[in-house]
Amino acid sequence: MTPPIRRAGPQDAAEMARLNAHVQGWHAAHYPEAFFPHPDPAALTAHFAARLAEPGVTCFLAGDPALGYALCALQERPLSVFSPPVCRLLVEHVAVAPQARRQGIGRALLAAARGLARDLGTDEILLDTWEGNREAHAFFQAEGFAVRRMLYRATP
Repeated sequence: MTPPIRRAGPQDAAEMARLNAHVQGWHAAHYPEAFFPHPDPAALTAHFAARLAEPGVTCFLAGDPALGYALCALQERPLSVFSPPVCRLLVEHVAVAPQARRQGIGRALLAAARGLARDLGTDEILLDTWEGNREAHAFFQAEGFAVRRMLYRATP
C-alpha cells in the first residue's frame, strides 16, 4: 500500500534534507566536479526551508515519517520574439529512500505533481535529471515522460 502524500511545509525541511542524502551521495559519486558528497545538514535544511517559502514552489512528501519527496517549481515564461508564452511545472527533485523503492512511492509523487500541474493550469511538466541516472530515466519514461532537450558539456 502506497503511503499517503501530503504537501510539505517549512517544518518538513529536515525530512527533505534527510531524504536528499542518498541522492546527493549518488550525484557526488557520479559527478564529483559538480556535487559535494556531504553538505552541511543544517545548511541543507535551511536551503529546503527557504525553497519551501518561495512562491510557486511545492513539495510533496510520501509517508510519515517521509519515505520520499518531489520538489516542484512553477515556471512562467512570457511571450517573446522566439516563442509563445508557456507555463510549466518543473520537477526539480524526486527522491525515494532506497529501502522504499519499487513500492509505488515515486509513481504517487509524480501523480501528485501532475495533479498540481492540472490545478495550476500548466502547459507541461518537465523533469530535470542527469545523464547517468539511467534507472530513473526508465522510471520517468514508464510514467510517460520523454526526452525533450539535451545539455552537452565540454571542458575549455
